[in-house]
Amino acid sequence: MKTVLFISLLLLASFLLLTPFLTFLWAQERPQRTPEDIALKQTEMLVRELEIQDSVVRDTLFRMHLKFAQKRAISNTRAEALQYMQEANMELQQILTPEQYQQYMNQQVNYAPHRHRAPHNRITTISVDSVSAPPCDSAEAPRIQLPLPVSRL
Repeated sequence: MKTVLFISLLLLASFLLLTPFLTFLWAQERPQRTPEDIALKQTEMLVRELEIQDSVVRDTLFRMHLKFAQKRAISNTRAEALQYMQEANMELQQILTPEQYQQYMNQQVNYAPHRHRAPHNRITTISVDSVSAPPCDSAEAPRIQLPLPVSRL
């Protein structure tokens, strides 16, 4: 009986001691993507989705993506990253044909619901009447309007 208890405690202690170490090792295995990797992946995706055949346009897109990936790598704030994205979209408008740019913008809108955040420009309200709650003592309960983001499901 004492042997079983000792082995159980030994296994538990081993598990508790090794878990943080193994988690640390697992986290270290994920390679950090370089700006070059990011730019290449973005360019490949854009070329594939817009069916871009011109090699000059492909090279220009890669250079543009690389420039902004390098800027984002040293960026410290979300505001800076958003600014870089806006600048990149303005440059894309100069590089792509009007049809390609429109197709790109349509794909961005269609992709937005898959990003795990609510759209910033769509807000609705909900009244207290639509939420079940215990009755209020006051004869005139105040109506509260809460802004809630609308999800696109």
